[in-house]
Order: sequence, then structure tokens, then C-alpha cells
Amino acid sequence: MNIDLKGRTAVITGGSSGIGLAAALAMGRCGAKIGICGTGKEKLDRAVEQLTRAGVKAFGAVCDVADSGALSVFAGEVEKNLGAISIWVSNAAVYPQYTLLNTPENIWQRTIDVNMKSVFLGGKIALNKMRNSGGVLLNASSFAARMPSVGSGLYAAVKAAVSSMTQTLAAELAPWGIRVCGYAPGVIDTDITHPLIEAGGETMKKTIPMRRFGSSEEAGNVIAFLASDYASYISGVTVEINGGKYCVQNPDEAWTSSGDLIFGGKS
Repeated sequence: MNIDLKGRTAVITGGSSGIGLAAALAMGRCGAKIGICGTGKEKLDRAVEQLTRAGVKAFGAVCDVADSGALSVFAGEVEKNLGAISIWVSNAAVYPQYTLLNTPENIWQRTIDVNMKSVFLGGKIALNKMRNSGGVLLNASSFAARMPSVGSGLYAAVKAAVSSMTQTLAAELAPWGIRVCGYAPGVIDTDITHPLIEAGGETMKKTIPMRRFGSSEEAGNVIAFLASDYASYISGVTVEINGGKYCVQNPDEAWTSSGDLIFGGKS
């Protein structure tokens, strides 16, 4: 099965590193032209260079995704450089680490603006750009939307809102031929999560049946699939990319000697 995105232009916000860049590379290698934005010019330039070296036609610009005017200007620049947008990926996010009631008000507002308001703004742009020819809108949720953690409760609450918005947008944009899906990474080894992995990685692995962390590339491949025609009848769902994290209460049991007894021993 070869995913073919030739002739399509995809936008990935927060596309200069991590899962966003991996999705840009995955879709680019499938033939899409790629527009990315980020907040750091140096990192953005490196990402565009990496995409170009991989044979991808790419454009990048610094943009605050919580600023409706700036995001609209960025979308226009993408179309000017790459052509009509048919895929929009609202991937940009911040990950504050505070207990819920100790979160400073400015951090509270910024988290909502970057992680949630940007999804709203991306949906408005997607409708505007795709209403005549259809397309795909993809929104970044998180496993935290299902299972929040002490110390990042605001992030979890906002990502739960994104999952809910994805369901509503799937219905509201369907008449224009626009599919809407979410993707919810579990523990993916990125710059954001690496400090947490370093601090407690072995314990964290015990909650994951596959007993390993995911890679940005694995998440990017799922995003490319959701953007493709192979997912043409998938809409209104958030796909989990988490190695089976917490699919059962005790995933570690299958790896222990008592687990061997349950299954009658390993063959």
C-alpha cells in the first residue's frame, strides 16, 4: 500500500521539530508539498532545509498560531508558494508543568490559546480554503485527554477539549467534503518529553504493553495515513498512537512470570 499525496499541499503548524516535522517528512515523501510554521526562525530554517534535502517542496514561516491574523497571512503565503491547501494539521502545542491550581494565569491563557484556540482558527482556515474542493483537517490531541497526570492537568484538559472539538467539526464540515480527525500520541520520545523519559522511563514503560516508547516517525506515519485517501471513510475520531498504553489495567502482568502462568508458559 503506497500512500499517494501528489498534487496536494499540506500545512503543519508546529512543524519545525518532533511529531510535526516527522509528519511533514512523511507526507512530503508521499508527494505532498509542505508548509510549516513555528516560533523559532533558526529551527524552522533547519526543518525546511531537512525537508528540501529529502526531496520535498517546502515553505516555512515564523507564526504565532494563536494570532488569527498571523495564521491567515501564513496560510496565504503557503498558497502563494505551494498552491491550494487541501490538508491542514493543527499540531502546535505547549506543555506547561504545573499543578492545576498553581498554574499562573498567563500560562493558563497561553496554553488555551496555543493548544485549543489554534485548532479553532485552523478549522476556520480549513473551511475557507477547502469548502469548494474538500480536504482533510487533523488536530493534535494527546493520551492525556483520556488519562491526565498530576503536574500537567491544564494540558490534559485542553487536549480533551480538542478531542471534543474534532468530533463536532467532523459533522459541521462534512457537507463541504472535509474530513476531520484527531491523533493522540502517547509517550513519544521528543524534545518535550525526553526529560520525563530520562527521569522515569523504566517505570513509564510498564504502563505500555509494547514496553517501549514511540518515535516521532511512527506518529508521523499515522498522520500521513489519516491525510490520505486510504482513510477516506474515517472522520470524527481521534486515533491513539501509544503502544496500547493502559488498554488494560495491568499491562506489565503479561511480561512477568505470573503472566507466563496465565498463558500456560511461553512456547
